[in-house]
Amino acid sequence: MTAVHETTPAPSFDRSAPRPGGWGAAALVAHLRAHRGHAVHIIDPFKVDVAEAVEKARALYARGAPWLILASTDCPDFAARMTSYVPAVTAAVPVPVVLHFPPSPGTGFPVVPGADGYLFPALLRSTSPYFVWQSHLETMATWGRTLAQEHWPEVVLTAALTFGDDARTGDLLGTRPVDPATDVPALADEIRRLGLPLVYLYSRHERVPTDVVRALRARLPEEHMLFVSGNVRTPGRIDELLDAGADFVGFAGALEGDDWRGCLDGLVRTVAGSPRGGRA
Repeated sequence: MTAVHETTPAPSFDRSAPRPGGWGAAALVAHLRAHRGHAVHIIDPFKVDVAEAVEKARALYARGAPWLILASTDCPDFAARMTSYVPAVTAAVPVPVVLHFPPSPGTGFPVVPGADGYLFPALLRSTSPYFVWQSHLETMATWGRTLAQEHWPEVVLTAALTFGDDARTGDLLGTRPVDPATDVPALADEIRRLGLPLVYLYSRHERVPTDVVRALRARLPEEHMLFVSGNVRTPGRIDELLDAGADFVGFAGALEGDDWRGCLDGLVRTVAGSPRGGRA
């Protein structure tokens, strides 16, 4: 597949679309389905200051990135950090800014006004029902008490699967890594039955096997989108995952050094231009 080198800004996202209660509305999911085939940067707000995040967001938008993610495993003093951070990033670019943070028992997923969307992961391999589904209901109750509905981000229900040795995630969330040799068919069946629109495949220390991406793509209907991240640092790896059937490839650490501008230039061919892969 020929790499794309243009730097065409991504289509804008209509933030005025109604989001009644965060459920029912589907503007963000529709936008993602219409703009598949891209690398997507994951910014950690607890590592990256807001000025740098805004600069990165603008640079990525100029190169065609159709959405951005703000995410972190550790998020102390969430409201203090994120209340001004989220609006600053959304004001910088006309593409969706999506949050991805872990829930906490008692409150659910942390949120502040201004985000366009929120990934609600169902950790299908977790031993704790809280991280599979209970956190979703708890969050709706908390948001209903603390956040006006017009400020709710659109909820994107997501099947989340981890790969490789990851004791930290296992200890925190009760997850068990997927066995690529035996688990994929049953997990694909479960995802289809649940109707989850996004499937998030992640590996902290290793890589999501390309064969797993290919196998899930073959077993899932087109409306299910595959998002793959974890140790993605080269254009070749991005191309490999997109060619295997990923709809989006997430990268984070590749842009966390002082030389991130040069690193972004090295990745631009897979961030820029029209969607790749022909699944829009």
